[in-house]
Amino acid sequence: MSRRFAGIDCFGSDSRAVSETLGYILVFSLIIGTITVATVFGFSGLNDRQAAEQVTNVERAFDVLADNFKDINRYEDPSRATEIRLAGGTIRFGEPVTVTVGQWDGSSFDPDSQTSTTFRPLVYESDGGTIVYEGGMIFRTDGERSISRTKTPFARGSSTTVIPVAATAPGDDRVALSSDRTVLVTGERRPNTVPLANRTIEADESESGTELRVAIDSPRADGWQRQLIADGFTEDEIEYDASTNRVSAPLEGDRATLSVTRIDVVFRR
Repeated sequence: MSRRFAGIDCFGSDSRAVSETLGYILVFSLIIGTITVATVFGFSGLNDRQAAEQVTNVERAFDVLADNFKDINRYEDPSRATEIRLAGGTIRFGEPVTVTVGQWDGSSFDPDSQTSTTFRPLVYESDGGTIVYEGGMIFRTDGERSISRTKTPFARGSSTTVIPVAATAPGDDRVALSSDRTVLVTGERRPNTVPLANRTIEADESESGTELRVAIDSPRADGWQRQLIADGFTEDEIEYDASTNRVSAPLEGDRATLSVTRIDVVFRR
């Protein structure tokens, strides 16, 4: 009897040992799995947040850059420099953008009564997003959608509308720069090749159906459209063609002036 009870006692001890071992394995696996999931998704979310914050910091730097370039126009400063921390991103010159002001007959500009300027916007790109400085405007883009961070710089008067444009262009052979550190973006004022008088277009009251109009040909034409509406233009007034990336809007008054400030931009480490 004692041997039988001893056998049973031994079998019972083994059962508890197996249960404790399985329990330990299950608890340990649960802990490891929880840590793994938290690490994978936690660090992923943290990296996304960090990338978004880096783009936000660059956007603030672009605000400073826009003010500096505005001073070049307003006070005729010879040059201004802005520090921008790229944080692994790239700053480059984007595809050409054209701004046109002229008499519009409902479908096109009168070739003899128009003036235009073409420039290269500044584009910052990283995993967190894209920031663009375009002729005085700042855009933040996400895929194919653009959102303006500033109002349009148009000065709309009862008789004259002024369209100021900061026409940026490469100042040397470097058209792009990638870095983890802070870079210096320097803008230098260049003489305008077209007199301001030649950039002023008068309305033609003798021709019915014509009007003064501004058109922007840009990859961010959708952002221009939304901001023009936000600044007081109606959707019926604005013409937007997504296939050609062109947006246009009517201008009030008897004349319109395209005021261009040519700025050569250089990237320095």
